[in-house]
Amino acid sequence: MEITPQSITDPCVLQLFSEHDDYMLDFLGRDRQYYTRYNADEKIEHVWVAYEDGFPAGCIACRRKEAGMDEIKRLFVRPAYRGRGFAKELLKRLERHAKEQNCRSLYLDTRISLEPAVSLYQAFGFRIIFQEGLYIQMEKAL
Repeated sequence: MEITPQSITDPCVLQLFSEHDDYMLDFLGRDRQYYTRYNADEKIEHVWVAYEDGFPAGCIACRRKEAGMDEIKRLFVRPAYRGRGFAKELLKRLERHAKEQNCRSLYLDTRISLEPAVSLYQAFGFRIIFQEGLYIQMEKAL
């Protein structure tokens, strides 16, 4: 596995974001109306792609939420690569970057029904700071 930073406009990144969007829209079913596909308005600043044998297996991105806090965006691992540690390594890479940038905390939002993701975030030290229905916000102090 190799994790490298990429440009937000890289075709590989845009393809992974599109697959992430398709997955989420399918997962959400009737709630899909609350989901927004990727667009430049997200103002993502950094993105990393995990590769295996030169093939992009997954990605993670972040943007500055406020001074001292970065927001995790679009963690996605293609189905064939799940359960093999890609998401963990991507999270580690993003966290290392945040610390290098003197961030004090990381933030994300997700759905409580995405149980594997929520479990992964909790194992990394994130805690739920807000919940409304199935929507949750999580934060981790660095």
